[in-house]
Amino acid sequence: MVVKVASPRRGLTIYTKRRLWGLAFVVPTFLFFAIFAFYPMVNAFVISFTDYNLVSAPKLVGLTNYIHMLADARFKIMIGNTLGFVVGSTIPTILISLALALVLQRKFLGRDLVRTLYFLPVIFSGVVVAIVWRLLYHPYGLINTLLDPIIHDTPHWITSTDLAPWALIILNVWQSAGFYMVIFIAGLQNIPEDFYDSAKVDGANQSQSFWYITLPLLKPTSLLVLVISMINFFQTFTYQYVMTKGGPSDATNVISLYIYTNAFQYQYMGYASAMSIVMFLFIMVLTLIQFRVVRTENISYV
Repeated sequence: MVVKVASPRRGLTIYTKRRLWGLAFVVPTFLFFAIFAFYPMVNAFVISFTDYNLVSAPKLVGLTNYIHMLADARFKIMIGNTLGFVVGSTIPTILISLALALVLQRKFLGRDLVRTLYFLPVIFSGVVVAIVWRLLYHPYGLINTLLDPIIHDTPHWITSTDLAPWALIILNVWQSAGFYMVIFIAGLQNIPEDFYDSAKVDGANQSQSFWYITLPLLKPTSLLVLVISMINFFQTFTYQYVMTKGGPSDATNVISLYIYTNAFQYQYMGYASAMSIVMFLFIMVLTLIQFRVVRTENISYV
């Protein structure tokens, strides 16, 4: 009598099926980034070593674009304007968003509504916000109308080389503070109440609790906000393009707008690509710092 032993059923295991389903969801996203992000980055790197005007074929010129960048006086002005915008926006944004978070983390009637109102500017398009604020900054706009009884010689916000950079900084802080406020609120809520209860038992007041408990334990969140805000502000483009076109006299011209101008107005694609690569490397350094900060400043309350 011959006994037939059933052969093991061949097929995909449940773990293999899960991996395949995971790949099925990941591959479309990966292809999207490969086509619209990775390939343009690699192509820009290649073009940065060429002389290319979108009409004729690219001509290899080596490091000429990068050498020209070092000697470009306007590019140095753009770097200064960009750094001024970043520093001028980052400091008040952090201070205002932290102050809002400290106030709005407390329980009071209508707190959620107030949080929503402060966060509302974040969801608006930068183009729409820039257009509205350009009307507000108009010599006969709402801002000057309110200032006229106090200051008879009302300022020309976006046509003055001294005031235009500050006008854009004010706009940027107004739109950005709500986003970083949410991050600070999350950081404050992550601090255990036991620390504050122990401080009260020891006789510490609110000011002492803030300086010796809140700020030290909020350091990872503060560093994260600092790096993220600097990265975002370094890429500023919309406000300068919509409101001032980089003027007056390059007072508000920044690196992103200068890249756009060289690429699509002057058709210096090679030079614009070289500047974009330098900008990418700078942002990459800030991103690596962010990862380093998040990893080294991780605090456990257990």
